[in-house]
Amino acid sequence: MKSKLLIFVLLFSITNLFAQIEDAWVYFKDKPDEASYYDAPLSMLSQRALDRRTRYNISLDFKDIPIEPAYIRAVKNSSGISVLAKSKWLNAIHIQGTQANVDALLNLELSGNFFIDSIEYANKTLNSSKPGNELNRVKSKNKQLETTTDFTYGSAENQIVMLGGNALHQNNFTGEGMQIAILDAGFPNVDAFLAFKRIRDNGQILGGYDFVDRSTIFYSGNSHGTSVLSAIAGYLESGVSGATTNFVGTAPGASFYLFRTENASVEVKLEESLWVEAAEKADSLGVDVINTSLGYSVFFDNPDHNYEYSDMDGKTAFITRGAEIAFSRGMILVNSAGNEGNDSVWPYINAPADGPSVLTVGAVNTAGTIASFSSYGPTFDGRIKPDVCAQGQGTSLINSAGNVGSGNGTSFSSPVLTGVVACLWQAFPNKTNNEIIQMVRESAHLFSNPNNHEGYGIPNFKTIFDSPDDLDGDGVVDTIDLCVNTPIGAEVDAQGCLLLPSDNFIIEVISETCLDKNNGQLIITSGTTYNYQITVNSVEYSLSNNTFSLLDLEPGVYELCMSLESQNLNQCYNFEIKEGIEVSGKVKNVSNKSAIFEIIEGTSPYTVYINGIEKMQTENPVFEVPINQGDLIEVKTSVTCEGTFSKEILLEELISIYPNPISSFVKFNFPYGINKLDITVFNVLGDKVLATQVNKNIPFSDISFLSEGMYFMKVEFDNQIKIFKVLKN
Repeated sequence: MKSKLLIFVLLFSITNLFAQIEDAWVYFKDKPDEASYYDAPLSMLSQRALDRRTRYNISLDFKDIPIEPAYIRAVKNSSGISVLAKSKWLNAIHIQGTQANVDALLNLELSGNFFIDSIEYANKTLNSSKPGNELNRVKSKNKQLETTTDFTYGSAENQIVMLGGNALHQNNFTGEGMQIAILDAGFPNVDAFLAFKRIRDNGQILGGYDFVDRSTIFYSGNSHGTSVLSAIAGYLESGVSGATTNFVGTAPGASFYLFRTENASVEVKLEESLWVEAAEKADSLGVDVINTSLGYSVFFDNPDHNYEYSDMDGKTAFITRGAEIAFSRGMILVNSAGNEGNDSVWPYINAPADGPSVLTVGAVNTAGTIASFSSYGPTFDGRIKPDVCAQGQGTSLINSAGNVGSGNGTSFSSPVLTGVVACLWQAFPNKTNNEIIQMVRESAHLFSNPNNHEGYGIPNFKTIFDSPDDLDGDGVVDTIDLCVNTPIGAEVDAQGCLLLPSDNFIIEVISETCLDKNNGQLIITSGTTYNYQITVNSVEYSLSNNTFSLLDLEPGVYELCMSLESQNLNQCYNFEIKEGIEVSGKVKNVSNKSAIFEIIEGTSPYTVYINGIEKMQTENPVFEVPINQGDLIEVKTSVTCEGTFSKEILLEELISIYPNPISSFVKFNFPYGINKLDITVFNVLGDKVLATQVNKNIPFSDISFLSEGMYFMKVEFDNQIKIFKVLKN
């Protein structure tokens, strides 16, 4: 007994020792104290953040409310669970634990109520019984492209002039008053390098936090973030403070928050959660622009956590969902496209660069030619990505030694653009985040002919700034232009808003094919290629590639609205998905030889079977079929699930008279097996006016002698009586 017990204990211990630790997101059902926070908004957001909401007419909502602390405590106190990060926007926390311990959380209660809505595992195979087909590969990949000193040291002039950013600087728009958050892998020596002395002395570093180590010491980690920051904020003036060369970032007047969310030594799902947590912090502080030179796709240390290309749809990755919420709070998000352009297996952009609202940046060289390593679009759902490009090959920056060097990667094209975007927003502070982004896209050199490697191309901030009276170039001055972001070359009305052809939208509604299939369809085709917003019963979608399809719709009435942001366009319609049908019909004019069938519901052509044998096929819903006593007539439609209309022929039940009205002779169809009929005719007063007998061999009777009017004819046979109302002409 002791020996068996020892073996059991050892097996139990080994099993638990090697149980797989899983990453997961736990989503909560509600926020019980929601109402109290609306009464005290400063408990959620800073005054600067609230001012931004007011300026751009963005209301506080459920996403702004902090997570219920009691929910977090309950999960944290559960057996075998570690809480690693949280997101109020998604009302979720990032946890680790064995699958058994994680699944057990669904049974947690507080005050008798279950408060966990759902659990999403990082390993998608644990969320579904379907086998995954993601790219399960482990690949050695640097999380940054190291800066080098092999190139000639010099200023950052080319990368600024390429974008026309110098025009903004010359007009004193250097980012002053704008706040930029850098979310990256670390910022060592920002507190020491000469290139950052200016922003240190001027108090432009507003703060930061190390989310990886949960520390207020943020001048640590990997130097990638230091180089990224330098492309925006670096400043050296030759001969001043010991500088021997000149260097100016793209927004030297901006202020900064430095958030470390990336652990450069690993690639784990937790980094996505930390990024969302940092973005929420940036929002609460009132940050204007977030730069992210990071991305996540198929390079996780645990290959079960890898994404598929189908996940690059702007709504699947946790970090992308967070980025979209960040944009809805009024911030601009600038993100590197990725450096996988030369990867034969995964050449695509990485999350959150797939976000519809994220300004995704590819890389070009000093001559403006696309860098081969720059990741490709489009998104899985067909949207143009990257959005624009900036210099990311041979980018001038401050390297890990504190010297001016150069680096390659969209990690550096992103901050180069970020700084100029901040300067532009400083110049046009009343523009919304979406309006600024659209202005940037429309100024790019490939806007009328984008592609999947360069997107809309290299933007020109000089042309934006130099056209203050007609920013969108539609010929309508901004003082009366109600739609200041009209696409280049588009036809507009007198108020500067887009004019669409009357037949621009073709809407096709396909009803349910059969009962309970719930397979109705809505198909919209647009004659113009814009990023239309579509809502169906208040659920939002986008139409960006001329065609939109919504499948598996239940029968019912739906409201469809189509709009184009920043344009005076909002068209709404009601459409109906009709319930599927079953074949139905009726039989009439039955004689001893034939019957007329009429199909009331059903899809042609119709196939007719007599006693199981196919006899005919017709497109006409009314057709004659030869019959005999006892025949089984079956009619099937072209849609199998509509069923079968069937009729058994029982002639003994059938007797009829014709014509009606009657001029002289009335004729009789005899029931099967009946040779004689007794006929009695009554007038409307009930008086008998005729009594006769009709034989099958002479199946008619003369009533020409009767006066015109209404009569009742009683037909008796085989102990049965049938009454017919007849009209005598």
